[in-house]
Order: sequence, then structure tokens, then C-alpha cells
Amino acid sequence: MFSPMKLLVLAVIIGVVWFGFKAISRRSKIRADKAEALARDEEA
Repeated sequence: MFSPMKLLVLAVIIGVVWFGFKAISRRSKIRADKAEALARDEEA
């Protein structure tokens, strides 16, 4: 039923999804920081 190959594939899929969400989160934080810095520069 649970072969080692199936478990390995499942672990790889979970890892790809996990790191994908981390990368998207990091990218959106960088964009928000840039937008905040731009807004600060425009105020000054």
C-alpha cells in the first residue's frame, strides 16, 4: 500500500509546495517594503 517511492514523491511534492509558499511570501514582503520606502520618499 505505502511503498517507499510513493512516500518519497509525496515528500518532494510537499517540499515544493512549502518552499513555493515561502518564496511567494518573501517576494510579497520585499514588494511591500519597497512600496513603503517609496511612500516615505514621496512624503519627504
